[in-house]
Formats: sequence, structure tokens, C-alpha cells
Amino acid sequence: MKTTSIFQPNSFKATLQTMRKSAAIALRVAAIAAMPALSGCLLTSPFWNQQFSSHTTAIPMQSFTTSNASPVKFECSKAGHYGLYPYDGPATWVTVANVSPSTSASYDPLGNVIYSAGLKTALPASCWRQDPANSIWYTAIRASQTISGSTTQYKTFTKAGLECLGREIGKATSWFGWAGKNCTATYSGSTTEIPFVIVYSAS
Repeated sequence: MKTTSIFQPNSFKATLQTMRKSAAIALRVAAIAAMPALSGCLLTSPFWNQQFSSHTTAIPMQSFTTSNASPVKFECSKAGHYGLYPYDGPATWVTVANVSPSTSASYDPLGNVIYSAGLKTALPASCWRQDPANSIWYTAIRASQTISGSTTQYKTFTKAGLECLGREIGKATSWFGWAGKNCTATYSGSTTEIPFVIVYSAS
């Protein structure tokens, strides 16, 4: 009976091609699996410097995540127009709510999974600070999620950043299309992303 060795030129070439394809698939799967940890958690509402009619009004808070394994924690803290308060010490974060992400998954055209978590509520009075210089009320809001002992702080956006987010997701038809496109809010002169937003009200 005739046998064929995998070390014959043609057979070896075919085997090598198969191995390369398998390796490429494995790398692609690994990259997709790593994406949620790197860029899958977003706080899209409110956005940076958003104005509200009153510091007692209900504020819509909306987040998106690639995992519904644990609740999303929404928190708030006192702030000013240029940072958290107190400016020379650690901010005090107050839990607003722990919201379970949706049980039904949403998918982008590439099959990436997205879950939403949000609420609309007034913030505790202890989270607002009225600036004596201009009488404007300021607060900071952030979202986070702890999965298997690891806490992820959600990425935040300016209004222009939200436009970038929608544009890049649409162009790539992928939930991760905005990654690396400078859509997220960062500290001035830095690429470090800011894990909270500051919003304000005149009354």
C-alpha cells in the first residue's frame, strides 16, 4: 500500500499552510478575547461638561460592557470645574447604584457581544459642590465593574468624543472600531484616560 509522508514537499507545504492558518485564527481569537478587558467598558452618559437644569434633577447614566457577569457600579463625588474636590486630597466616592447589565446580548456585525446598564436618578446631595467663585454646582460621576476580583474603570467621553465613538463604530461596523482613534477623554497633554466625568448645573 502506498503511503504519503507529511515531509514530502507538497504535503509539507499544505501542512505548513494549515498550521499558519490555525495560528492566525488563534491569534485573532486571542486578540478579540483580550479586547473586553482593554476597551469594552464605556460610560456614554453623561458626557464631560454636560449641563443640567438643576443639581436636584434626575441624571441619565448609561454604560456599555462586554460582560454581564456582575453589576455595574455608578458613583459620584464632589468636584469643581477643573477637577475632583478636595483638590489636594483623595475624593470621597458615594455609591449611587449597582445596576445589573442586560441579560440579553446585543451584537455588532462581527459578532462582538455588548450589554447595557443604566439608570436615571438624582444624585445624593453630598456629591454636589457649589463653587463660591461662580455659584455653579459641580459633581463627578464614574462607573466601574468588578469581575473575578479585578475592577475595571469605565472609559469616558466629551461630546466630541461621543461623535468620534459613533463615527468609528459605524465605519468599522465593530463595537471596537473606536479603539485607538482618540475618542476617549484624556488628561490634558496626556494619553491617560480619565475614568470619570464632571458635569454642572447653574442652580
